[in-house]
Amino acid sequence: MTTLAKHVPPKITGLLPAALADTQLDHVERMVQYYTHHQDDGAVSGFDYAYWRKRLRAVAETYDLVATQRKRIVGLLDRLERDALLSLQPHERA
Repeated sequence: MTTLAKHVPPKITGLLPAALADTQLDHVERMVQYYTHHQDDGAVSGFDYAYWRKRLRAVAETYDLVATQRKRIVGLLDRLERDALLSLQPHERA
C-alpha cells in the first residue's frame, strides 16, 4: 500500500518577496549610517530616530524576509537606539 503525501498549497501571506527587500534595506542602511554620523550637523532635519524605526518596521512587515535580512534590521535598530542614547545628555540617560 502506498501513501501519497498530501498536497499542501503554498502559504499565501500577501508579503512581497525577500529579494525585493534588499534595495529597501540598502537604502535605509545607507541613510541610517549618514543619520548617525551627521545628526548633530542639522543636515538631516525631519528624519529622526522614530522615522527610521518606522521605515525599518515597514520593511519587516511588508516583505517575506530571510534570516540575514532580519539580522540587518535588528542591527540597524540597535545602531539607531545606541546613537539615540549616546546623544542624550548624561542626566537624561536612564
